[in-house]
Amino acid sequence: MDQCAFCLHRPEPLLCRWEGDLRLEAVDGPRRLLGVFSPQGTPLLHFVELGGETRTWPDGEGLVRAVTVYNRSSLPLDRVEVVPDGAIEPGSLRIEGRPAEEPVLPGLAAGGQALLTWREPASGTAQAIGLRYRYTFAGDVREGVCTL
Repeated sequence: MDQCAFCLHRPEPLLCRWEGDLRLEAVDGPRRLLGVFSPQGTPLLHFVELGGETRTWPDGEGLVRAVTVYNRSSLPLDRVEVVPDGAIEPGSLRIEGRPAEEPVLPGLAAGGQALLTWREPASGTAQAIGLRYRYTFAGDVREGVCTL
């Protein structure tokens, strides 16, 4: 092993440069942390999380289902689709109390919530509810899925 006690070059700091934007995406279960760092701009950090709760009660020969969707994100969602595991009886779907044709929210503001209700045939087991959502971050359209 060679060693030298004398060094003719003194240590200097490392110079780093980058061009374009540096992007961050961290995922923890249903949560996402998104960031864009630009050499000339202010760092941009957002988190995305969609959640909700579902309630069911008997109504005659069927069930009434109420689903509250919560946008816990710092970004607005462009579209939220509620995907029930069972059938929705025709004409029974309501979004925020107004009749609707399909269980789709055209948008949901950051921190917003919405209530969807409908009737479905009675079944012996609790049905799962899926949520599909779409949002735009740094010019990219992204999609996500979660289950209630």
